[in-house]
Amino acid sequence: MFFNKKKDKEKVLESLDTLEAYIQNKINAINDNNQVESSEFIEVEDKLHSIMEILQSKNQKNLTVYGEIMLACEKIADGHIDDKITSVSDDSKLNYIAKSLNVMFEKLNISVNNTLKILDEYKEQNYLNKVDTSMFLGGGLKELLEGINSLQDRITIQATQSYKNGLILEKESQILTQKAEVLSASSQEQSVAIEETAAAVVEITSIVEHNTQSVNQMQQLGSKVQDESNKGSLLSKDTHKAMDEIYNSTIKAYDSVNQISQIAFQTNILSLNAAVEAATAGEAGKGFAVVAQEVRNLANKSAEVAKDIESLMGELQTKTKHGKEIASTMSDGYETLIEDINKTVELIHSVSTSSDEQEKGINQISDAINSIDHAVQNNASVALDVKNVANKSNDVSMQIVEDTRKIQFVGKELIK
Repeated sequence: MFFNKKKDKEKVLESLDTLEAYIQNKINAINDNNQVESSEFIEVEDKLHSIMEILQSKNQKNLTVYGEIMLACEKIADGHIDDKITSVSDDSKLNYIAKSLNVMFEKLNISVNNTLKILDEYKEQNYLNKVDTSMFLGGGLKELLEGINSLQDRITIQATQSYKNGLILEKESQILTQKAEVLSASSQEQSVAIEETAAAVVEITSIVEHNTQSVNQMQQLGSKVQDESNKGSLLSKDTHKAMDEIYNSTIKAYDSVNQISQIAFQTNILSLNAAVEAATAGEAGKGFAVVAQEVRNLANKSAEVAKDIESLMGELQTKTKHGKEIASTMSDGYETLIEDINKTVELIHSVSTSSDEQEKGINQISDAINSIDHAVQNNASVALDVKNVANKSNDVSMQIVEDTRKIQFVGKELIK
């Protein structure tokens, strides 16, 4: 009997050791098949078995909850947050942990889904909504969500500024395009006008050169006329002098003719006296009378001839005087002509100088117009480049505005 009690006691102690090992998680299950024989230990053994069953049942439920917690933690570690702990334990603390994890999973799931929805909207360029940060009181997750909202604020600011700048750029690009078109058209018109002006200047240059040549010829002819007029003036002076000498000679000749007339008159009187004396002499004076008559006849003829010569000399004197007056007038006219010719030559020389200066000025103008034409051609090329750039800028600005119009953000409707 004593031996059985001792053996039952050892069995009870073994059961307690098994229970202790189970409680210490050294073993996962209790397989106690010990059966006491002593009536004193049967009640103890039953109580131990009852405690073991309770512990195993409770532990089994806890293990189920622990298993779900472990799987859920592994899933969340891999990025899956749509899990939930459904098992219930008899341990209130463990249930609280499971409940807290479920609340965390729910918050994470709601927050992540909401965030994904907002991010999907952002992906579609819709920045009207923000992520809800009210589920978390603080910590990294709240900072993450607030960071997303800050990013939304920054994107909204940038989109607003881009939209404003795009509208301004679009407006200014349209104005620039219009101005560039006007500039290009104006440059083309300037180019055509400069070309026409250059052609006109070439024609004017040709005319001026021809005028210069004509003026040079006029200057040469003027010099010749001046020389010839000087010669004519000298000749007119010589003529005037000769006419003076002729006039003086006619006066002297006229005086000589008068003397001849006087001599003829005296001879006629003497011949008449001789005839009277011959008649008085009678027969002896007949020969002398004949001679006297011949002398008288010659005297009469001389008187007649002298009278004719006197008449001719008077006419010659009149004409010579008239010629002298004409020569004097011609000499004075030559003086006036020479003065006019000198003035004309000076004027031609002045015109020649002006023509030379005009030709130089025209050449300078031609060079300047050629330079302007070159500059205008460059301006036209630049204007065309500006027009192309303006058109491209306008296309880019319109594309920017069009792209920005697709972006939805707060305050967009207020931007004009």
